[in-house]
Amino acid sequence: MKTSIQQLVTLLSLVRSLQAQFIPEEEARLLAWRAYGTFVSQQLTAGVPLSPGKDFVFVTPPNLASVRGGTPCPDSVTNFDLFTLADGLQTVNEPLMDNSGPSYVDNLFENTANTALQNYEISLYGSQYSTLSSQRDKIRNNAGDELASEPGYNMPVYGAAGTYNVKINPFQENQQTDGLIYKPAYSLTGGFEEVCDSWINYTGPVNTVYNWNMNNVNGKDWTSLGVNVELDANYARLVGGGFYFGLISANKGGTTETTVFQQWSSKFTTSVSLKLSMKGLQVFNLQPGYWNVGGVRSTYPKQLPAPIGKDTLAGKVQLQKLLIGTEVGLSITVSDTGTYNSIYQFIEDAKRNVGGGFSIFGFHFGAGGSSATHRDIKDVSFVTQQSGGQVIIAASPKGVPVQLGALGRAL
Repeated sequence: MKTSIQQLVTLLSLVRSLQAQFIPEEEARLLAWRAYGTFVSQQLTAGVPLSPGKDFVFVTPPNLASVRGGTPCPDSVTNFDLFTLADGLQTVNEPLMDNSGPSYVDNLFENTANTALQNYEISLYGSQYSTLSSQRDKIRNNAGDELASEPGYNMPVYGAAGTYNVKINPFQENQQTDGLIYKPAYSLTGGFEEVCDSWINYTGPVNTVYNWNMNNVNGKDWTSLGVNVELDANYARLVGGGFYFGLISANKGGTTETTVFQQWSSKFTTSVSLKLSMKGLQVFNLQPGYWNVGGVRSTYPKQLPAPIGKDTLAGKVQLQKLLIGTEVGLSITVSDTGTYNSIYQFIEDAKRNVGGGFSIFGFHFGAGGSSATHRDIKDVSFVTQQSGGQVIIAASPKGVPVQLGALGRAL
């Protein structure tokens, strides 16, 4: 009979053997998003090298609701969506985009222009006081929340724009008048409205496809996206307590508890491949309105005594380009039968959880709702093959563009 020590050694050996069959979910997640980041970077840069320390590419889940536009969509809804995406500052060396970053306008006014002028004014800036005072008033009076329009500075938005749906068929232009507020103006160049119209009217096949796997990918090296530090395998963005950049996860109904799929095979890099398909894809330049003060960190010097001199914009990035697609779908091919069966069972269990939901590579299904649009669980299907199978996510709805990535420049 084995002694307790021998039994423990046997048990530990078994545990190590089981662990060797799987790759940690944190590592798998980072590999998948890094491989996807190559596609996002290629589209945003068109092969032009990034300026080190200045330019940064940010990856978003391919289900993040972007800017709604086109003739059927009220301008105030477009402006609401654009302000929501454009005004949040990103952080250098964090390539997974945070859509709830600090407000650029608030920082520009409250933490730089206003604070500096209120505390030091003429005694510090001398002859520059008049110019700085004028710039501060331009931001405060024209870019702030107003009850009236200041063309070129702010634009109308709907406070409840998140619930507005574009009416496509039959066409109905719906201009609401109640609940209008004003926010600082941003604009997208490149014929955004016309492109949205063409997307809405397009009835042809998929015209853009991107295939990728994780073979020969270093999930910790994001230098080609502007990141100059090595990312830890545990790096992940959390939004609302859920894994925003997870691979596969599920939420129980009535709770915030999240269960993450952990059974990725050790052959993950070669046995799992993904295909992103879309009926439209384009890069749009993003521009702030006339209220903007260029070169803010040189205009408002950081060498002021603390706490006034705290450089709140150090390490922050302002978005300059958005990568937007329409009718985006995804298929995941798993050539390992064991992994595929585990994924199938995990998702089927999640579907049966009343009031719950689940996520697959940034696509959210079931209960919930936010800027990361939740889809019907029927939009997920499976195709079983001789070796493994496919998880197929139907294309996103027409009329609701999604953001796939962004490019920004450090302030």
